[in-house]
Amino acid sequence: MKSMFDLKALTSTIEGVSGQILDYALVLAAVGTIAMALIELIKAVTRGRLFFHRLMINRWVGGSESVRNELLALAAGGRENANALYDQPSEKMLGQIQAAANVALDFPTVYPVFYAFLTAGSAAVGGIADRDKWSRFAPRMAQGIPTEAMAKIQFEADSRDSTQARARLGNLVTRRLDALQTRIGYFWARLNQTVAVVGGAALLYYALPGVAKTTPVPTPVPLFTRFVLAVIGGLIAPFAKDVVSKLSGLQVRR
Repeated sequence: MKSMFDLKALTSTIEGVSGQILDYALVLAAVGTIAMALIELIKAVTRGRLFFHRLMINRWVGGSESVRNELLALAAGGRENANALYDQPSEKMLGQIQAAANVALDFPTVYPVFYAFLTAGSAAVGGIADRDKWSRFAPRMAQGIPTEAMAKIQFEADSRDSTQARARLGNLVTRRLDALQTRIGYFWARLNQTVAVVGGAALLYYALPGVAKTTPVPTPVPLFTRFVLAVIGGLIAPFAKDVVSKLSGLQVRR
C-alpha cells in the first residue's frame, strides 16, 4: 500500500528543523553554563549563602534578639560563631538547628525563650497546654522518683501524661523545622534561577550585536528586538541543556 505521505521528505524536514533548534539550543546551553559558572563565582566571593541564611533565620524568629541568642548558643556555641552556622549548606544548618531544638525541648527551664518560641500554639490536652505541662514536669525528672508511696504514684501518673505531651511537642517542632527547610530551599532555588535568567539575558543582550556583525550584510539589531530576544533566551538558557541532550539523541528512522 502506497503511503499518503512522502516519508523521506518528512524525515528531511524534521531533521532540518531539529538541527536548527539544536544549533540555537547549543548557544543557549553555552550561555546558561557561563551564567551558572559566574553565579557560583559570585556566591563564593560575596558569601551570598551566608547573608541569605541569616535573613531567613531572622525572619523565622520574627526578629527576636533573645530567641536568636539562645538558638545560636545551642546551634553554634554563641553569637560569635553565627557566620559559621549561616555559611553552611542548608541541610547541615537545619541539622544543627534541629539538634538545638531537641536540647531546648529536653531542658525547657534552661532555654525558656527558645522553648517558648518553638512550642507556641501547642495543643491543650486536659485544659493545660502541652508546653506548660512539659515545662512544669521536666525539672522534677532531674530530682528523681520520690520514695513516698503516694508521691511516687502521682509522679508516675504525671510522668505518663507529660511524656505524651513531650512527644506531641517533638512532632510539632519537627514539622515546623521541616517547613522552615522547605521554605529556605524554595526561595534559594528561585533566587538562583532568577539570577541565572537575568545573567543569561544580559549575556545574550551583549552578544547579539556581535552576531549581527558576522552576517554577510551587517544589520544592526533594534534595541527592542535585542531586549525581547535576550529575555526569551535568558528564560530558556537554564533548560537548554536538556533540549540539547534530547535532540542529540534523536534519530529519525528512514
